[in-house]
Amino acid sequence: MVVAYNIYIFDRHCECIFYTEWNRLNSPLAADAETDRSSKDLVRGNQVLTGDGGSSRSSVDGQRPLVWPTTATSTAHRVSAESPRNVAMEEEAKLVYGVVYSTRNIINKLNSKDSPQGGNPGGFMSFATNTYRLHYYEAPTGVKFVLNTDVGATSMQPVLEMIYRNIYVEYVVKNPLFRVDPKTSTPIENDYFRAVLNNYIREISSAA
Repeated sequence: MVVAYNIYIFDRHCECIFYTEWNRLNSPLAADAETDRSSKDLVRGNQVLTGDGGSSRSSVDGQRPLVWPTTATSTAHRVSAESPRNVAMEEEAKLVYGVVYSTRNIINKLNSKDSPQGGNPGGFMSFATNTYRLHYYEAPTGVKFVLNTDVGATSMQPVLEMIYRNIYVEYVVKNPLFRVDPKTSTPIENDYFRAVLNNYIREISSAA
């Protein structure tokens, strides 16, 4: 059984366009949600209760983990200094990207496959610490996926490729409402993408 902790998706501009988590303590997202609970949706089972006490609406899936960023909180789209932001998550995303970028480049150089066009010709897939294993997948389009799991997890390359080809491409790239600006980063705010991803992670986590 695999225990998935969280996933980051980075675009070609090195910006985190999607983050969510499943098994994590002391999360910057949880702390941010707690301080802003009155203005956010509360999730209970498969019902979402609006913060203003309005009527409930059905959720796309039964258990909605917190996600980041949104258009309002992303660095590229924040309209003013007063717009909400989560500094801790911004710094964490930059740190994670810096780690995988440096590790990938070191492996490329050690394998004499460093390229001015970037990419992952050295085949960096994962590294492990004593508390977690980080898995890395870089799609041909330059989109990067970073998945953290328990240390005992085996290669997650098939899982990340599945997420890219059958979930990201289907629910993000092919979504006519998702406008990709080549000059800026656009957060993924697609409930169906989030729901299918969440269900898939629950499926592989419950598999023996």
